[in-house]
Amino acid sequence: MNTINSAEPVLLSEPSAPPLSPPARPVPLSTATLSGFSLGMIGDRIFRDAPALLLLLFMTDYLAVPPALAGVALFLPKLVIMFVDPMVGALSDRLNSRWGRRRPLMLIGGLLASFSIVLFFHVPRFGLALPQAVYMSAMVLIGFTGYSLYSVPYLSMASEMASSDDERRKIMSWRVVFMAVGLSISAYAGGFMQAVGGGVHGYGIMSWVYGGICLVSMLATVVATGKVATAPGDLERLSLRAQFQIVAGNARYLRLITLNFAQKLAEGVGYGSFAYFCIYVVHQQLSAIGLVVLSSMAGQILVQPLWLMASRRWSPQTLYTVGVLGWCLNLMLWLLMKDQSPLWLIPLGLEAGAAAGGFLMVTLGMLSNAMAADAAETGVNREGIYSGFWLAVEKLAFAMGGTLVVGLSLGAFGFVQSANGQHVVQTPTAILGIAVTYCGINMVIYLASILAVRRIGATG
Repeated sequence: MNTINSAEPVLLSEPSAPPLSPPARPVPLSTATLSGFSLGMIGDRIFRDAPALLLLLFMTDYLAVPPALAGVALFLPKLVIMFVDPMVGALSDRLNSRWGRRRPLMLIGGLLASFSIVLFFHVPRFGLALPQAVYMSAMVLIGFTGYSLYSVPYLSMASEMASSDDERRKIMSWRVVFMAVGLSISAYAGGFMQAVGGGVHGYGIMSWVYGGICLVSMLATVVATGKVATAPGDLERLSLRAQFQIVAGNARYLRLITLNFAQKLAEGVGYGSFAYFCIYVVHQQLSAIGLVVLSSMAGQILVQPLWLMASRRWSPQTLYTVGVLGWCLNLMLWLLMKDQSPLWLIPLGLEAGAAAGGFLMVTLGMLSNAMAADAAETGVNREGIYSGFWLAVEKLAFAMGGTLVVGLSLGAFGFVQSANGQHVVQTPTAILGIAVTYCGINMVIYLASILAVRRIGATG
């Protein structure tokens, strides 16, 4: 973040010289800039969430890959990405170009990530589970490398755009609103796939449409941020070890990243098991996922101004706790939805969105403040390094929850894979395992995250 240093007093030789004017106040970010910047969250969420909802299900129920193997295949490339994110962050800190230090990487990453969505759901038929799992691992590695090139500079830019803590909260509040839109579009991926014919063919059409939306959203933000002032890239090249030492020396940031890990681990478990939960436990169509998340988006947007006002009166820890408890209540209510009318899912989604909007805004706001504080204390703009490690941990946790934990849990409870979408009748033990995964494991991790947020100081 750029800092403005007031000038030192100067002795003037001419007594009639006009007095020095105080430095001009930074111009607040316009609505057009805020909305243009936040638009990229739609594509960001589509890339992260649509595959998270459907890719494991696609592999187990359409490609006949056993759940444990599918989970490992999707997790391993994301483990590699852990090392990509910090390198991208450091690169975006020191990059100098006529388009700034963040936007060139965002452009390349947006293109690569968007086209990778198509590759995820166009899998050659090898006839054996292992080759198909290896192919999927390779595509995920390519796609998430592109996602790193986009998401790390994008998160870094949010901190350096603002001139105050309140403005950073406003930016994050806008991001949460557009995040809700992206979540909604992602949630309808399954319903859209069914609407265009279902099966492998339906997945293929869905991937082209969703990849296109992702591309338009990401590129729109690259264009919209063309006039946003950011600091020039002036950092020396740092090794991964040196970056780690910087991060390890910031105790406030380490406490935040622990919170982020717990939160995204639970979120990943929810995403990875939700489609199974709808199909096998509460007997709802995949289109019901879209209805729930559309309602959730409405709740998130409607309540966001209230969370923003509350953040000026109550501590981040209090707001985070309220949001998480509201989310855990939502998980318990889901157990009552078996064979219920889809109309009951609307208030359920509204409550989920209202709760999630609070703890997401609080977490992102504390991160942005921590990066700004580091820049003020050190005089060095190294938001990219912090963003890189933040997103590396986030992606690792989300992948662990959504692929590894869910895949291994389903396998342990005896879930049976199938081909071409012909859902096998599962044993009561397997159905119990799905419920335990979505509701039980999810809730335990979220409640544990409250302990993590309590360790963070009052200012985040």
